[in-house]
Amino acid sequence: MVSKAAPQLRPSPGAVLYEVADAVGLQEGAPGVRGVLAAFRRLGAPAVRDVSRATSLPVPLVAAVAGEFRKRGLLSKERPSRLTPEGTALTAELGMTLELSALCTSCEGTEYVIPDRLQGAVEELREIMAAGPAVDLALDQSHCTAETKVRRVLALIDAGLLPGSSLVLIGDDDLVSLAIGVVGKALGIQLTSRLAVVDIAPQFLDFIADTATGLDLRVDLTQHDLRHPLPQRLRSQYDAAMTDPPYTAEGARLFLSRAVEALTDGPARSIFFSFGSKGPNDMLDVQREIMDLGLVTHSFIRNFNAYEGSGILGGTGFFQHLLTTDATGLADVDEYQGPLYTRDKRRRAREYRCTECDARYEVGPGAPHASVTELQQAGCTACGGTRFRPGTLVAESTEG
Repeated sequence: MVSKAAPQLRPSPGAVLYEVADAVGLQEGAPGVRGVLAAFRRLGAPAVRDVSRATSLPVPLVAAVAGEFRKRGLLSKERPSRLTPEGTALTAELGMTLELSALCTSCEGTEYVIPDRLQGAVEELREIMAAGPAVDLALDQSHCTAETKVRRVLALIDAGLLPGSSLVLIGDDDLVSLAIGVVGKALGIQLTSRLAVVDIAPQFLDFIADTATGLDLRVDLTQHDLRHPLPQRLRSQYDAAMTDPPYTAEGARLFLSRAVEALTDGPARSIFFSFGSKGPNDMLDVQREIMDLGLVTHSFIRNFNAYEGSGILGGTGFFQHLLTTDATGLADVDEYQGPLYTRDKRRRAREYRCTECDARYEVGPGAPHASVTELQQAGCTACGGTRFRPGTLVAESTEG
C-alpha cells in the first residue's frame, strides 16, 4: 500500500502581517502592519513620513516595518519605495482593492483652513521661528510648524474664547504666545485680555519676552518646573489653557493638572491639549488620566499638529479640546518626582544601521547610545556617516 504525503497547507496571506509585527515589536500588531501596507498601495511611492502621517505610526516604526517588507520582497529596494508585484498581489489577496478617499483636500483632515488674510502671519511666524531657540529633544520638545501655530489660534477663536478671554500656556516651546501676537496684529485686534506662559526653559522665555516687545504683546512669563505646584499668583486665574506636554501618560497628567490649577473654578472651562501619536495601550493610559482629572472631550482632531524634524512623533499629533466638569478640581497639586519624559519610560533598545556601510548600533536603555541624536553626533565608527535607519527592537530593560 502506497501512503500519500500530507498536502502542504498554503500559509494564510495575513500570516506575514503577524510575522512583521512580531519582528518589529509593533504595539498595534498585525492591524498596524496592514495599515502600513495599505498606505503604500494607496500612496504609490510615498516618503516614510507620508506613511507615518497616514497611519499615525512614528517614522522609526514605519521605517522598520518597511524594512521587513523589503526582506520579504514586498517593497522595492530604492527610496522612496513602492510595492513590488508580490506586494501588490498580497494587498489583493487581503482585499485591499478599493480606491476611495473622503479626506478633505482643502484642510487635509485638520478641519481648519488658514484664511488668505493670515498667510502673511504664517510667513512672519516662520521668520520668528528661524531666529528662535533650538528644541531640547530630551524634554520631548519639537517645534510645531508656523501653520500649526496659526491653526491653534484659530481654534481658540472658533471656540469663542478669543478675542477677550484670558489664556495660560502650560509650556510654550511652540511659541503659541507669539502666534497670538502675530495673528492679532494681522487682524488689527488684541486677542487676549490676559496672556501667561509657564515654562522651565529660560531661553524660550527670554526669546518670547524680546519678540513680544516688537509685537506690542503683553505676556506674563514665569520660569517654573511643573513638577512643583504652580505659584499661588497663577492659580484659578484663567479662562482657558493650552498645553503640549511630554509624550507620556505621566507627562499628560502632570501638565493637564497644572492647567486645571490655573483655570477659574467651574465647569466648561477649556483646555486645548496636543499630544503625539502613540500606540493604543499608551493612549488608553492617557485617556484614563484625562478621565481621572474630571475632564471630558469636547472635540478631537487627528493630525491637527504638524511638527518639524520629529521622527518620534511621525511629524504629526492630535489636538483635543477638553472641558472641565463639576468633578474637576481633584488635580495633583503635590510635588511630582516620577518618570515624565519619553526617555524616562523607554524600556527597549533598538538596532540602527548606518545607511552608508550598514554598520549596526544599539540605541536606547542600556545601549552605548541613549538616543539616535547621540548616535548621529558620534557618527559611524566604521565610515563616519551620520545617517542611520531603524531596525528591530533588540533588548528589554526594566523601567525605573
